[in-house]
Amino acid sequence: MTSWRDALSGVADTVRQGRVAPKALAVLDSRSLVRALFLSSAVRFELLQHLVTEHSADELAELTGASNPDRLRAWLQVGVELGELRRRDDRYRVSGRRARALAGGDEFLTAHYRSILEYQVGPYAELDELLRSDAGTGRDDLDRYADDIARVSLAATPFVSSLVRRTVAQLHPTRVLDAGCGSGVYTRVVLEADPVVLVDGVDLAESVIIDAREELAKTGHGDRGRLHAGDMLEWLDRSKHRFDLVMLLNNVYYFERAQRRELYRLVRSRLTAAGQLLVVSMTSPGSIAAAHLDLMLRCQSGTASLPDVLDLRSDLTGAGYEVIEELRLVPTEPFVGFRARPHG
Repeated sequence: MTSWRDALSGVADTVRQGRVAPKALAVLDSRSLVRALFLSSAVRFELLQHLVTEHSADELAELTGASNPDRLRAWLQVGVELGELRRRDDRYRVSGRRARALAGGDEFLTAHYRSILEYQVGPYAELDELLRSDAGTGRDDLDRYADDIARVSLAATPFVSSLVRRTVAQLHPTRVLDAGCGSGVYTRVVLEADPVVLVDGVDLAESVIIDAREELAKTGHGDRGRLHAGDMLEWLDRSKHRFDLVMLLNNVYYFERAQRRELYRLVRSRLTAAGQLLVVSMTSPGSIAAAHLDLMLRCQSGTASLPDVLDLRSDLTGAGYEVIEELRLVPTEPFVGFRARPHG
């Protein structure tokens, strides 16, 4: 039973101590953090799919191999308090919108929550060490979590796909290169947008390419889309093909600033006379998401970083291109697309 006198006294003491608003905001931040941690752990240990149907804590322990049901119950209670799980006696099932989507296998959300514990937290937890380390040294997340990173980037797919489809419709390309193709989602967009176009996709992560090939085969486009594992620059340099369209989508930030112009020049040498280059990238500054991504990139081994939109434009013109279209693709983010063609 609540003692309103004690509760009011506690509120009064809090007010007298000062800084009420920051303390209230800190509490709200903690709740958001606990939700993110709960869902991230649920994804990592593949627990929620068992709770699509109602189970007791003991049944869930048996299904998952958990040997400490008391700790499992404590974890389940966190989900109940968050509203992500529903409890009836000692039986639990998913309830919240996020938990239901994860239990249903939502690809983007699964990768997003898995990446929180395994990727996104890392640079902040190790900030002191990273700030004291030499340039070029850092974490190896881009290799370790390549698949999750590729899947998280799918959040921008609807915006990028619209631009890709429109570009294909206007150019009617015979051959397209999806450089740094990742999961192959935009390779599939091109193939679906034109019934005769041929697409080559190249990505450094072999495991990602293997999965992308399987997805491409399921769509029936495997005969017109060929995906290659390897270094993008090396593949471009030795390619014997000319392309009507080269796409650099969500990947130029993996190249240091000095390399980007060389990359654009190399692409220009592989374009047909009427060919075009399509570049899409998050840029910085401009939003919390952009600043967060830029920090994570800069904390990796190597020299990755988000480009400034002015640098993007000047690098393209400096590499011998004429920018024919510049778009902000996501209204709330500094996420831009450039279409460019070689001068002359």
